[in-house]
Amino acid sequence: MEEKEKKGIKRGYGMNELPAFPELVAFGLQHALIFMFSTLPAPLLIAGGLGLGVVETALLIACSLFVCGVCTIIQSYGVGPLGARIPMGFVGSFVFISPALLIVPQFGFGGYMGACLVAAVICGVIFGLFADWLKVIFPPFVSGAVLMVLGTGLIGNAIANAAGGNGVPDFGDPTFLALATATFIITLLCAVLGKGFIAGAAPLIGMIVGFIISVAMGMVDFTPVSEAAWIAIPEPLHWGISFPIEACLIMTIIAICGVVEILGTTSATVTVAEGRIATTEETRKTVVTQAVTSVFSSIFNVVPTISSSANIGLMGVTRVYSRFAVTAAGVILLLMGLCPKLSTLFSVIPNPVFGGAILMMFGTILCSGMKIIMESELSDRTQTILAVSLAVGIGFNSVPGALAAFPFWVSTLLCGVPGTAVFGVLLNVLLPGRNLKKPVAVEAPAETGIEETPTE
Repeated sequence: MEEKEKKGIKRGYGMNELPAFPELVAFGLQHALIFMFSTLPAPLLIAGGLGLGVVETALLIACSLFVCGVCTIIQSYGVGPLGARIPMGFVGSFVFISPALLIVPQFGFGGYMGACLVAAVICGVIFGLFADWLKVIFPPFVSGAVLMVLGTGLIGNAIANAAGGNGVPDFGDPTFLALATATFIITLLCAVLGKGFIAGAAPLIGMIVGFIISVAMGMVDFTPVSEAAWIAIPEPLHWGISFPIEACLIMTIIAICGVVEILGTTSATVTVAEGRIATTEETRKTVVTQAVTSVFSSIFNVVPTISSSANIGLMGVTRVYSRFAVTAAGVILLLMGLCPKLSTLFSVIPNPVFGGAILMMFGTILCSGMKIIMESELSDRTQTILAVSLAVGIGFNSVPGALAAFPFWVSTLLCGVPGTAVFGVLLNVLLPGRNLKKPVAVEAPAETGIEETPTE
């Protein structure tokens, strides 16, 4: 510890230190609340976009919480060869929300889950064979463009929810927009004026306050909650599973983008927790674990997993970097997923409350993409790649009818995130002036004194 303090790293608990049980529960609960809000948008937006009822929405939420808990435990605590054993959780990825709304109407939910499973397996194989080339093929500015387009699309979903949700007869009712505005203001105040956990959990706090307001307005029916069971195991393969080739191709391309994001999150987590660069072994284990847990999530009706960066700020404030605190959060989320009554409670939250709470979060995703691009070297070549990839992704996403005469896989591959990623990668590889020098692997320096956890 003295060596780390000399480097200016002050900490309450190090990455491999185990807090006392009461503190462990308290620290775990903080992480669990942040992870919970990071993983709830995927099932809620997919259910809302597909017009699912309360029962099926509750099932998606229960599965998401259960999967998030299990996968976070595997990643942070470690199970056999799986898990990098760093304080990082796994949540449902935002990247796979929009594709779900396009694929499910064409191939059913089972086809979407099958495509997610295939994508997870292919990504695991690709990383094993070409791990050192991923950051070269997907440079930061391409990842930034993908985040910008992702944020743009999700903001539209948030606004639709704020107006009442797609398909409701009184879409855009001023009452809906007023409720969403109140929720948004609470979220904004917590984010700007709050500190520590309050700022980090601002969307969750905003949603709770907005939900209380909606209950007072008589907009919530608690009948499904009262009828739900207290304990039940989430049902795997509720909609079955199939493997349409077009959907598998699209999801694989998107999933590779997620792998690149994981590389950055792993590096940031280890840097904050240990003050060093993530080792090649830690990075490799994180991505392999993501592939395996994404297969698990597909079996339980959930979008592929992605590393969560939302708790990095919390660790920086509390100076508690213990991976066991993150493991405790996983246990809490797992138990929440086994409680249908709680999942049903989340499913009856009015759309305007949800839309108001997540609007700023999705705006932050867009800004994160812009920041990554601005921090990159904006040469003429880079600007050309960005201009084309953004024009394709945003353009066809804005006017999807322009590709109505083409097969489904063509229109989906060119719209939004897939279109941006495909053209960004292709142009980066094909245009002259590229740098395809293989990066040097980073190993753990001998002087770090990293505590090795025995493989179980």
